[in-house]
Amino acid sequence: MGNRKRTVEKSRSVRRLLVPAVIGLAIVVGAVSLILLPRGDSTSNAAQYQGGPRLAVDKDLIDFGNVPYRKVVKASFRLRNVGDKPLTLPANPPLETVEGC
Repeated sequence: MGNRKRTVEKSRSVRRLLVPAVIGLAIVVGAVSLILLPRGDSTSNAAQYQGGPRLAVDKDLIDFGNVPYRKVVKASFRLRNVGDKPLTLPANPPLETVEGC
């Protein structure tokens, strides 16, 4: 019976160390992957479109929901050239605002 008790105690101590060891290993693997794996940087210099300039917007839709009359709302978005040629914009580009019902 003495050997069985020691075996059970060793098994319990191994289990107690196993959980922190697995968590620590997961943290190390996550940190290494963040450092070594390439990031999907949206401002990459590599052209994503071949054949001229191409304008990309980081948001397809800006929806403020119901906005009370005369309340000022503000939105921002990032424009970037994902083409392989320089992109030029006119000094006074035409703007269009659309109001919903």
